[in-house]
Amino acid sequence: MAARRSRHSVFTTTALLALTVAQPLAVHARQSTPSRDEVTAREKEVKWQGPLAPDVAWVLGSYYGPAQVRTNVRSGCNADEGDLCFNGDHEDHNWRSRRLREPEEAAGLLTALAEAAAATPEDALAFAQVVYAHTRLSDYEEALAVAGECTFVAWWCELLLGMVHERGGRSAEAAACFRSALPAADPALAALVTGIGDLLEGRDRSAYRRLTGRERSDFEQRFWWLANPMWSIPGNDRWTTHVRRGVELVLHRTLLQARGGEHGYPHQGLLVRRGPEDSWTPMRSPSSRWTSMQAARYRFTPVSAIVEGLGALRYDIAADLTDERYTPAAYGPVFQVPAQFARFREGDSLVVAAAASLDEVPLAARETVFLVSDGPGSFPARLPAAPGDARPIFQAVIANGPVAVGVESLDEHRTAARARSGLPALDSGRLVLSDPLLMTPAGTDLPEDRDAAVARMLATTTIEAGDELAVYWEVYGAVVAWPLRVSLSVAGDRPGLLTRTLRALRLRSAPRVPAVSWTQTATTTAEPMALAVDIADLNAGEYTLRIEVAGPDGSVAESERHFRVER
Repeated sequence: MAARRSRHSVFTTTALLALTVAQPLAVHARQSTPSRDEVTAREKEVKWQGPLAPDVAWVLGSYYGPAQVRTNVRSGCNADEGDLCFNGDHEDHNWRSRRLREPEEAAGLLTALAEAAAATPEDALAFAQVVYAHTRLSDYEEALAVAGECTFVAWWCELLLGMVHERGGRSAEAAACFRSALPAADPALAALVTGIGDLLEGRDRSAYRRLTGRERSDFEQRFWWLANPMWSIPGNDRWTTHVRRGVELVLHRTLLQARGGEHGYPHQGLLVRRGPEDSWTPMRSPSSRWTSMQAARYRFTPVSAIVEGLGALRYDIAADLTDERYTPAAYGPVFQVPAQFARFREGDSLVVAAAASLDEVPLAARETVFLVSDGPGSFPARLPAAPGDARPIFQAVIANGPVAVGVESLDEHRTAARARSGLPALDSGRLVLSDPLLMTPAGTDLPEDRDAAVARMLATTTIEAGDELAVYWEVYGAVVAWPLRVSLSVAGDRPGLLTRTLRALRLRSAPRVPAVSWTQTATTTAEPMALAVDIADLNAGEYTLRIEVAGPDGSVAESERHFRVER
């Protein structure tokens, strides 16, 4: 290398400029086509754990190493405030000057790195560092051209192409490369880049660590099923980004070694959870570097534990700095919208009713769909809404079992909205209740059947105004003419004061007490019931509406609905 000095010298801007020759992509310039024997030798092993070839390590260490002394140092840099930190290159985190690097410096690094890698044509890791540098410092087309020159084992080349595609916002192309590469890849590398331990918390992380083989694979599939940001969009871009982060983590580790650093936990876990850092502060606590919300904004993984089952499934996509998070490149912004889901029984089948509120989300010419999924890749129900409907309502009949349900909307500008929840199977005991369905109140006018109730169902479980709430549910398994003892209560920050209105009894008021009970004669084996609840005296807060029905044979069934009051 013409610009080489002692191994401990600083790779100066002048030296880098000297390497900016007419052919900036020196890695393209193969002296000759490798023989089949040479290719076979390369395929025997990819030394992805390092160390890097000395020339490659020296180029990277000289450009990125801690020996780079800067003047006019900034007092901090925050990408969320519009700052360009680390010259837009997350590996350049020792550069904290107010002066940005000149474009010629980055071009010089690419040329020097390509020449060093070309001098060791059998080194797959050296070539990967060239591709990795181009994903950070050049555009997508140029990085793709460099990755396309790969002549190493096919799975290694596919991983590098996938990394470039994903960085370029081509999630589908990246996923295809990763899915082609991973089955043939070094098992240790495949486990590293696909493992989800760093994305898990609490009970899920403990359970995952104990799993091996097929059980571990099944857990991962279940996790990615529930972490898929938009079921209505083909593929799973969150998984694709996770694998790309894993591939980059491998290359980041070896680059860090070249700079004389070490890659310890929890830093590697943070890179997997949120991607590379793009902001910094001189303060050491809690962290001197972090990933901005601009770069990774949403948490699409459940906030509930997967081991708790679908009945406990909950999401909150509004992430904070400490969450695992991700920002889609092909759509967004993404909004989490209010919704209500309820289960009913129809013979041996399950009827799921759903409504979502889209009127406060800035969606133009939206297309909305209701999806029911009973496992990874399985969607027994997918129903479209009327175009532009701001409060779509759906009903789907499926097999009775635990399911995940969602309403998703995407407009012509790729703005997205979604609501998602989990529903356990409906009980199959002697006496069974449906979920209580919250409805729009209409005085003493209460629905006589499920269809009428669903037509009036609220698209939220948050009550923001009004003094009354209407509720509908069904009782299954009762014998005609049975006297059913019905109890209803509200528990929360402050017990509810209730007034019940039963259509079967026209209008009958009860004392304003925390719970009410009455006896009603069953007229069918699927008995519909409805009432109006007085919530005028409820403070703002979280509440649980609980219904209990007892039969004369001692059978008892319970059901509940959580709701929130905002004043």
